[in-house]
Amino acid sequence: MDSATVKRIACIGSGNVAASLLPALYGAGYKIVQVYSRNLRTAQQLAKVLGAASTDNPADLSPNADIYIIAVPDDEIENVLSKTTFGRGIVVHTSGSTPMSVFEKRGIAHYGVLYPLQTFMRHSVNFLRVPVYVEASDNVAMIELMFMARKLSAEVYKITSEKRMLLHIAAVFACNFSNHLLTIAARLLNDKDLSYVSLKPLICETFERAIQVDNPELLQTGPAMRGDAKIVSQHIKALADYPLIQQIYKLISESIMTKESNQGKQSKAK
Repeated sequence: MDSATVKRIACIGSGNVAASLLPALYGAGYKIVQVYSRNLRTAQQLAKVLGAASTDNPADLSPNADIYIIAVPDDEIENVLSKTTFGRGIVVHTSGSTPMSVFEKRGIAHYGVLYPLQTFMRHSVNFLRVPVYVEASDNVAMIELMFMARKLSAEVYKITSEKRMLLHIAAVFACNFSNHLLTIAARLLNDKDLSYVSLKPLICETFERAIQVDNPELLQTGPAMRGDAKIVSQHIKALADYPLIQQIYKLISESIMTKESNQGKQSKAK
């Protein structure tokens, strides 16, 4: 990207997504002109690394950006759109579930979605391995966002809002829920002075196998998969001091036993 084609980006948000996405775009040759956030401290910290301006005043948002990236929690997107005046640039959000229709009737000519399918914490991410999904209001926005996405990643796909939400739901199961189950496992062990470290070889083996196949159901093991109702019942009784965890164990075991996770797909095939 030479100086004649450098695109200027203003970002609304300075959280984990922005802290990973903006450095990646900067490294790909984009010019980050401004970081706006209600948290001025994190905006300043991120902007300093990128040689950008920072502000916590929406009235000071740059009118000259080519692309405005809204990288805030989903519940805040409509609030940002209702209180912010953008320039003529393309406006995008990075949400997995917020539909692109959120931009309609906002007086924005070109808009879209740039959704990186990854979990973000406040550190750099190798975007070359992150699938990026793009949705756009028109051909102008689509060309620009596809170009941007391909500067970031080798895996770029067009998607609709409906499919993007299903993708996000699947990601919640695969990432957020699986991590929560590990948290439950650690709590159960810690409460009995047992070590979470002892589970790490099992966890590694489970996830290493899972990424090698296209259908992880083929790898399912355990008492519920074997239909061992006696052991499942004993486990449920042993969790009497943890009523919520007990209910989670019961529901997941029932899902495995009935293969509920695949019923929708099977019913469609009939």
